[in-house]
Amino acid sequence: MLSGWFQASRRAPGRSRLAVLWWDGWRFLMETVVSLAFGLRITGREFIPRTGPVLYLSNHQSFLDPILSASVARDRPFRPFARETLFRPPLGWLLSSLGGMPVSGTGSDKSVMRSALTELAEGRCVLIYPEGSRTPDGAMHPFKSGIGLLLRRSDAIIVPVGMDGSFDAWPRQRSIPCWRRAIELEVGEPIDREELLSDGMPAALLKLEERVDELRLRCRHRLRERFGPDYPPPGPGDGRTPVRTETGEDPGANVE
Repeated sequence: MLSGWFQASRRAPGRSRLAVLWWDGWRFLMETVVSLAFGLRITGREFIPRTGPVLYLSNHQSFLDPILSASVARDRPFRPFARETLFRPPLGWLLSSLGGMPVSGTGSDKSVMRSALTELAEGRCVLIYPEGSRTPDGAMHPFKSGIGLLLRRSDAIIVPVGMDGSFDAWPRQRSIPCWRRAIELEVGEPIDREELLSDGMPAALLKLEERVDELRLRCRHRLRERFGPDYPPPGPGDGRTPVRTETGEDPGANVE
């Protein structure tokens, strides 16, 4: 955690040493709890750039995901986006202290994208769940088109992240988690922005979906190597992202 105190200007330019150290403390505590409760495993952290703006793109499976994402980021903290209703007591003070930024429940709050662009322009990191909401069935769903604004107007390094097991640990249909359900995450190699955008935005979104879903399915494969063919249970999560049908989506890409 002391690395946060001495390297704040590298890890999160413009944020105070105290703010970064506070992030480290809560991240360490939450990562420890999740690791003990869910057997969390993370691979590929070495692909996260040590400097410069970073745009993390991850699939979204459960309420646990912000904690899981913070465990992935570790050295390069991000300011969390969260639904504005979560900024009420008792959780609100913690989100605010971590630099949290409220998002409207409709997902159409354009200020979210403006705030994200500001963070990236300052050389910091942003996490987006481009599906816009937690998966209802374990499969990854098409990305919202609003992510295109960040791709076009920032010079951020794009880092894809895939996760699996989180849906089984805490599906959106449950009010409490299912303890001892293992979770895997994998960080992929950074994606070259110019190459990604070379064929236009629809093709870029499709490439990002394919990359994140590939990482998710690799996590799923490793979970079954550890626990057998019945975990995660066979179902929609075994398949690829459904075919994209939207042509004019809402610009939201929220963290819930």
